[in-house]
Amino acid sequence: MAQESPGYELRCVANNHLNSERETTTYCTECGSVLRVIYENSSPDIQYPLKNIQPEPLKTGVSSLKELPRLSETYGVDLWAKLEFEHPTGCFKDRGSYIEVQKAMELGADAICLASTGNMAASVAAYASYFKIPCFVFVPEKTTDAKIAQATIYDANIIRIKGDFSACEALCRKFAKSGNYYLAGDYVFREEGQKSFSYELIEQQGNDFDYVFIPVGCGTNFGAIHKGFKELKAAGKINRIPHLVAIQPEQSSPVVEGIFKKEKIIKKQVNTMAQSVAASDPVDFEKVLIGIQDTDGQAFTVSENEILQSLKEMAVEEGHFTEPASSLPLAAVKNNLDQFTGKKCLLVLTGAGLKDTIVVAKHSLSSPVLSPSIEKVTNYINSGYIDMQKQSWGKSRDTFIPNLKMDADHEQIYNQYLESINKKGKTLSNKEIEVLQSLVFNEELDLEYPVEVADYKITMHKHGLVHATAKLILDGEKVTTEAKGVGPVDAILTAIKSETDNILNLEVKNHEVEILSPDTDSLVVVTLTLGEINTDHEWVSKAASPDTLEAAVQAFTKGLAIALKGTEA
Repeated sequence: MAQESPGYELRCVANNHLNSERETTTYCTECGSVLRVIYENSSPDIQYPLKNIQPEPLKTGVSSLKELPRLSETYGVDLWAKLEFEHPTGCFKDRGSYIEVQKAMELGADAICLASTGNMAASVAAYASYFKIPCFVFVPEKTTDAKIAQATIYDANIIRIKGDFSACEALCRKFAKSGNYYLAGDYVFREEGQKSFSYELIEQQGNDFDYVFIPVGCGTNFGAIHKGFKELKAAGKINRIPHLVAIQPEQSSPVVEGIFKKEKIIKKQVNTMAQSVAASDPVDFEKVLIGIQDTDGQAFTVSENEILQSLKEMAVEEGHFTEPASSLPLAAVKNNLDQFTGKKCLLVLTGAGLKDTIVVAKHSLSSPVLSPSIEKVTNYINSGYIDMQKQSWGKSRDTFIPNLKMDADHEQIYNQYLESINKKGKTLSNKEIEVLQSLVFNEELDLEYPVEVADYKITMHKHGLVHATAKLILDGEKVTTEAKGVGPVDAILTAIKSETDNILNLEVKNHEVEILSPDTDSLVVVTLTLGEINTDHEWVSKAASPDTLEAAVQAFTKGLAIALKGTEA
């Protein structure tokens, strides 16, 4: 049962300096270190630093504590998981936002603000929206709308800032000080909300775990879970605290590195697919270090491929599709079976997989679009492509070489691509081979091409538009056409369209260029979305070449053939 507790102090973790929440809710005013709430008295019930706590408005129950029987049998470890992705916004952050937003209201803030591009933004926005307090989310200029869509739906005010996240965060701090605004984030009152994990676990009879594995970014959640256990032990609710294990990606591991060096490490830059734990400046490092030392815990890193493999394994074997950060615990267990065999271990699954589907899409081979023919489906199944999709997941593209059985027609198309590429003196990497084979599988064999581009020339000017001249074969006749455009691709496609518009008037609604190996430029894939003028009809066409212009030309002529087939149907 939760209870309000006005009897508490705000103490600095580093020097025990007493701070006033009217002056700071972030860092110690004396030394700049992190803060912690210290209650006057222990209680068997969870205490919150609020005068009047409102009932949790969005949650419908506790997050599930689930046994993982298949993985337990496979690895000889008694594995369990706490499904933190069951929270309202699909992430453990909701525990902290529930308290943090109420604290902002108690302090009389006019609004709440934070810098975030992901889980924190969505979570704070959700609770701010419910409690009817304005929320300002500061994001870097290049943040995609998809990353902040969840915050947007909760009526957050999105403030885009030129520069990187550091510049964005610094400005958000200034904004908080410029008015009566509460600065939300991985600070002291968020910790108070997130410590409820430990209380909840004990209520679920989860008091006999040997180890608890926690993904770590800034370290706030780790510190909160440890604080919850400490309070429970002080109140006599438990007599021991499990060993706490911190896990980070190898490419983003300042906390783990700092634990071994016994000092806080700040990185200039971190880069990992597990974006929710990608923190270059782990603000709560001291709390993680205290938790490791107090529980005789451990710290591990895992590789990017190990993250991918464990992500897939958790989904396939136990049915839990999580964000990449949630696969860190399983990867750490698998890497250290000599220590954990026979032990009861809890894996903290922090967020839902639907929050980061781009990772899955990026590391999966896309399925080709087949013609509506049983023969095509059968050939595709027998080709080995489906097996290749499954086997390539989580494996390095440098070591995985696809070996497909293509039908004769697609084999011919594939060889034509290779011949063209070889003539340009290019050699494909394994990743490029995979992409090219996938593209070939998408090729429709019964297309009739109304136009062939025999040759083209691009003339660049220091000032003004780009000039393109194209020699076409149209209905068996040679035609020369020219046009100007804002760039080479625009110019050449405009030149071609000046003739083909008489066949079918198409507009290029979108075009994407993907350079698979920037160092070698061996393969460029161009994707065009074409639409028929004055209709809702759209078609997507792809082509590949070492040359971007050539790929664009191929994609357009193929798209025109696809569109003609579609309109005739």
